[in-house]
Formats: sequence, C-alpha cells, structure tokens
Amino acid sequence: MTTLTNLTRAPEIGANSYLLKSGSASVLLDAGMHPRQEGWAATPLLDALPRDLEAVILSHAHHDHAGALPLVTRACPGAKVWMTSATAALAEPLLHNSVNVMTRQRNETRQQDYPLYTHRSVDESVLAWETIPLQRPFRVDNSEFQFLLHDAGHILGSALTEIRCGSQRALYTGDLNLARQSLMIPCRPPEGPWDTVILETTRGAQATPHGQTRDSTEEALLQAIRQTFARGGSVLMPVFALGKTQEMLTLLHQARQNGRLPPTTIYIGGLGRALTEVYDRQRSLAPRQHAGFKIIPEVRPETFDPRRLASLRPKAGQIYLVSSGMMTPHTTSHTLARLFFPQQNDAIFFVGFTEPTSPAGLLRQAGQGGAVDWSDPHGPLPVRCEIRHFDMTAHATREDLADWICNQACPKKLFLVHGDPGAQEWFRQTIALRRPQMDVQQPPPGQAIPLFP
Repeated sequence: MTTLTNLTRAPEIGANSYLLKSGSASVLLDAGMHPRQEGWAATPLLDALPRDLEAVILSHAHHDHAGALPLVTRACPGAKVWMTSATAALAEPLLHNSVNVMTRQRNETRQQDYPLYTHRSVDESVLAWETIPLQRPFRVDNSEFQFLLHDAGHILGSALTEIRCGSQRALYTGDLNLARQSLMIPCRPPEGPWDTVILETTRGAQATPHGQTRDSTEEALLQAIRQTFARGGSVLMPVFALGKTQEMLTLLHQARQNGRLPPTTIYIGGLGRALTEVYDRQRSLAPRQHAGFKIIPEVRPETFDPRRLASLRPKAGQIYLVSSGMMTPHTTSHTLARLFFPQQNDAIFFVGFTEPTSPAGLLRQAGQGGAVDWSDPHGPLPVRCEIRHFDMTAHATREDLADWICNQACPKKLFLVHGDPGAQEWFRQTIALRRPQMDVQQPPPGQAIPLFP
C-alpha cells in the first residue's frame, strides 16, 4: 500500500512537506519552513523522516516549500533532490539568504537555535540536487515510483508533480496558477481523471469579487500610481524578492513602454536583483511569456542600498519595489515605510497576500488616516499616506480550482493541503455539494493514510 503522511505541523500555509511511502521506498514532496514561526517550530515534522529516504521532489523555490531542504538532506544523506533547473538556480541563493536572516535574528532576538543550518549545509545540500526538465519521466531507485513534472504557472520553475505507482496516478499541485500573470503563463494541468489529487487551498477563504480580472486589477494599480505621481508623490510596493518582484518589474516596464505610466525610476532590493538575474539567465529554459525579454537590461531598475535609509527622502515619481512583502521588522520595506507614513502625497500599495497579524496586515487594517501599532517605543504610528491593496495573486482562485477539480481533474480522492482551516473548509463544503461521490480528506499531521482509493 502507498501512504501519504502530512509533515506540515498544522492545517495551514506552513512548513509544507508530504511523505510518500510504498513498501520500503520513501519520497518527500517539498521541504518547507513556516514563514511565521521561529526556531524548530518552523520546520516540518523532521523526526518522521526515514533516514533511508530515497528522494525529495521540490515543487518550487519559495521558502514555505524549500526552506528546510538543508535540514532534510543533512538528516537523510542518501536522498537525491529533484527539481527543475530554474528552481535549482533560484533555491540556492535563497537558502544562503535564509542563513543570513537566521544569523541576524540570532543576534537581534537571542534565538539560540539559529541558524538552523549554515552556508556549508546549503553547499552540501546542493551536491545532492538533480535537475530534470518538464515532461521527462524519472524514477526513484529501487521503487515503483515514477514521476513527471508539469509547469505550474506560479513562479519561474514551479512544477506540478505527477506520481505513478503501478497503474495508479496522483497529482501534487504544489502552488499553481490557472490564470496569466505579467510574466508567467497559465498552468495547463495534465488531463484527468486522476486517482488522487493533493491540492493547494491557499485562497479558499477569499472569494473573487464579481467582475474582477487580472486586466482590471492591473489598470486599477497603474491608475493609482499615475494619481500618486500627479500629486507629487512616490510609491512603496512591499514585495517578495522571488516572484512578485519580477512580475511587477515586467508590468511596470510594459506600462512605461505603452504610455500607461510616465518615465519613472524603479528601485529594487539586492536579493530581488540577484533573483531577477536568474530569471534572465533561465528565460529560454522555463515556460514564461516574452521569452526574449531580459528584465534587468531592459527595465534598468536601480538597486536600493539600505545604508541610504538614514538620509533618504523619496522623490516624486519614484517606485520602490522592496522586500519583504509582509514588511517583517528590520527589512527594507518595514524601515522605508516610516518615511512614507507622514507624507500625504505618497502611497504604499500592496500587490500580494498579507498575513493579518504581520506588520503589512496591521498597516492595511489601519489604513490612511489611522495609526498602526508596530511596537514602536513612541506608540502607534500615524499613517497619512495612501494605503491600498491590489490582488495580483500568483495562486489560482478558489473558483478556478473548484471548477478544475470538479470538471477536469475529477479525482476519486482529494487531499486538501496548503491552506488555513477556513480555506480548506470552503473547498470541502463546495466539493461535497458539487461532487458528493468524491472522497475529500484533510490529512492530519503525522498520520500515514492511504494515498490511493
């Protein structure tokens, strides 16, 4: 019997990791770190990993799917790690950056466990990596498992994982997007029906407003930027260094080219620039729009130096695309925002998910004219600048995912993962109404359950 064990510690968007076992063979799908936990609480259930783990398959390079990879390869030294070449090129600098972040956090917060791994651990992990093109089947040694990666449309290199074991088929979605972005093309999932689908439920608690499309959201954002410039202001856009930075650079460049934005200086962070250079180098090796488009030489963004913060005074017509997207303390976006708060002509625009209790989430709740409590020694900070959110998601909407599951994938068994309890519950209820015969499960952490019907 083939089993699935959810190694994520709770039903949430956390340290995503799922263990497959068939006979003596074992394979891990993703090895993430929880973005909002600290120390060992941020890791998957590593104690459940068999030391003779054969392989890890990485869906993409985001921290909540790849951040614990050095811990896994250290605990299971014989495991090969399979991923696309773009994911490998992105994951290596991101993991080294994670070491830097954990080291800084140890010094700032006295978190004695940090760093959970070192730069040497990352280098040793990389030695176990194997890159595999999309649509090329591969096997794990001494097992029935056969795998095939399909483009997921989420970020560069992201992949769905098709799992074959004997005559049965399962699909692990990782993170996917069924709609176009500025740079990434939509995911076109392989045809069903499937025996089993392991489905991300990120946006299950978020309904898409009637009439909202990617085009309408892009135009609303560009109009808001034009209005900010017209009143003499500048724009701060807190973004993740991977994915959102490259999408926004592409959108803003296209808008400047076709006259929807005036000429403007765009600033990005150092990590964002390094990852954008990977996008440029990999542009013909991974599915994306505008395959010949090189972001850095054509957009020509300026690299923002955090050492300038003490003397910085943002000027009219500037855009700051800097991390982190959640405005985590001590990041550039968190520090820079304090310069924007007092300026009524300026604006802070969010273009992605903001966890409600994060500094970004608290700022969105406060809004223009409110005050945000960022644990400042002087108390809540008054916010005079404009605050708005534009839903430029890199995840499939819940409506699109439900339609795909019910009308195309049509699995006999559906596992709901990668979503908070409310998000998973929406999918459970919706699928039960539309396809009552489908076996819908929410795999509990740490418990081995049959993968196939």
